[in-house]
Amino acid sequence: MYQSFGYILNRRPFRDTSLLLDIFTEDFGRICCVARPAKKRGKVVKGNTEPFRYLHLQWIGKGDVQTLVEADERGRHQIPPSELMMGLYLNELLLMLTQQHVSQSELFSAYKYTLHKLGDTQINRQILMRFEVYLLHILGFPVDNAELSQDVIDQNMKYQFTSEEGLTEIDMNHPVSSQTPIIDAKLLHAIQDMQSMDVECWTELRPFLDKVFSNLTPRVINTRKLLNL
Repeated sequence: MYQSFGYILNRRPFRDTSLLLDIFTEDFGRICCVARPAKKRGKVVKGNTEPFRYLHLQWIGKGDVQTLVEADERGRHQIPPSELMMGLYLNELLLMLTQQHVSQSELFSAYKYTLHKLGDTQINRQILMRFEVYLLHILGFPVDNAELSQDVIDQNMKYQFTSEEGLTEIDMNHPVSSQTPIIDAKLLHAIQDMQSMDVECWTELRPFLDKVFSNLTPRVINTRKLLNL
């Protein structure tokens, strides 16, 4: 028997009465479980298989698909209906870009904090981008890395992002595709202290991140197409 706190990222029907659940856990990373939830009473209630509920989970089995035996709700995030798509976008990023059975407790904490802050419509778009930058850091593409100091980054240069090499200086002798994520030195430095970033930098960061995540996965990020960012 395994147990951890976690969130349901996605659910879909499985056979006649069961669900196939993608779950992000604090101690075991992303897992996939089959569950047969009850409507009102039971160790796995159907309502507790919805996203954005903080759950204590228990499951059994081995391999890629295990069996969820208990899902106890310990809280839920009050995300306004108009902002729910942002939460679903976070879920889709985790499903596409994280590996199963890899413990990522710090990313879990960042995800939980971001869901909490999505309720604040004054800053939720900035909070979303902060999570995206942190996710890139976890994936091995640290655009927020403090090691990128003033001496390392040429203030007059622009940098391109590729999934093979991360950030590299643009060679002006070679054309760059319009789909290539490009960032200038000013914004790259600003990301080192996102708390102090001005509106102009936040505005420039959004299209850069969109292109980066499109670069990292060949699949279309469906929720991103529906977001008004």
